[in-house]
Amino acid sequence: MSDKVLKENVQEELTDVVELVDDTGRTLKFYHIGTIDYKNECYVFFQPAEEIEGTEEDDVIIFRITGDEGNEVLLPIEDEALLDEVYEEFCRVMEEEDAADEAASLEPEEFYCDGNCSACEEECDDRDEVKA
Repeated sequence: MSDKVLKENVQEELTDVVELVDDTGRTLKFYHIGTIDYKNECYVFFQPAEEIEGTEEDDVIIFRITGDEGNEVLLPIEDEALLDEVYEEFCRVMEEEDAADEAASLEPEEFYCDGNCSACEEECDDRDEVKA
């Protein structure tokens, strides 16, 4: 999935605003765009919901989640190779979800006969014709 397509998909889903407090006590607003597990670690993905110095509006900011439930801490990823791996995994997951959503939208609302009665569990007039 290209970065452009990822950006378009993410922009459609930017509804969860999260307020995070940085080390200086400043509260920053972000859109939560996803959370994934990767190599036994949990990562969360945000985009700025407001202008933040040093970031662009379409930047994806990734943190590793540590700590116990209720006492989670978000840590930046300092290893560039790991950052790239995690981002690629996020893109793959987003692509899979998009493909699943698209496939579900293509599924027929009602039963239709494809003529393969031996693999069909539905009762229909065609099945009666094949048995006769």
